Amino acid sequence: MEIEPSFSLRINGVSVTSRQLDVLIAVYQEGSQNGAAERLGISTPVLHRQLSQLQGRVGARLVQTSRTGTSLTREGRALVREYQALRGRARSGESLLVGCSIVTEDLLLLALSNLGDGYDLIISDDERNLKDFQAGLMDVVVVDDPLWVYETEDVLWEEVAEDYLVHVDRGNRYLRFMYGAQRIGFRHLEGGGREYFIEGTTRYLPSLIGSGRSFFVNHSLLARKGYKLRTATDPSLLTHKILAMMVERSREVERLMGELKARRI
Repeated sequence: MEIEPSFSLRINGVSVTSRQLDVLIAVYQEGSQNGAAERLGISTPVLHRQLSQLQGRVGARLVQTSRTGTSLTREGRALVREYQALRGRARSGESLLVGCSIVTEDLLLLALSNLGDGYDLIISDDERNLKDFQAGLMDVVVVDDPLWVYETEDVLWEEVAEDYLVHVDRGNRYLRFMYGAQRIGFRHLEGGGREYFIEGTTRYLPSLIGSGRSFFVNHSLLARKGYKLRTATDPSLLTHKILAMMVERSREVERLMGELKARRI
């Protein structure tokens, strides 16, 4: 027998079901109505109608559209956070949900393999992991770029590793990699008065390396993939901490922190 909790929220005296809220969460996670519809297995017009009905029921605008896609309003984000917090409380006793990127993937996999059951891992990029963390979807996020943590108020965090960026300099035209402490690299250029242009973004390491553009990439990732690239900048200038953000310091979280610090990268 499979038992699964079902949720609803009362907003301005009106009950909203989990099915209706899942539509809003899909838009939040995908950043577009087309992507959300595909994720849910429905047509875009059906999704649009469900969003309109939801906004009509709660009496507030929950989404906003622009040329770059669809995002949630302040009211929409607040609703998602409350719903995910409710789901998170009902999830107590289940696995600890941990997020990371491909930079720290091996570090997490090794640590979690030593810890055994009770932990689930999601691999994405810092921005998406942080959005999910703030929405109550994750218990721990290991962040490549420490600037994200420093910019987040009232959050528990701990240093778990250290890494540095390799700077491949092929001129002032740059390709941005989706992973790692990219902002630290570009701020280094700005601090030195270097003019640069970001001409695109990629998630695929071979495309980054073979692009003919300049770029920054974490040394640990290159080493694991077997690449040996010369850096144009002293590594000490691009060394940075890798931090773990956590909802609370539970026994399971402390065990994870201990394993991560023991492994390092």
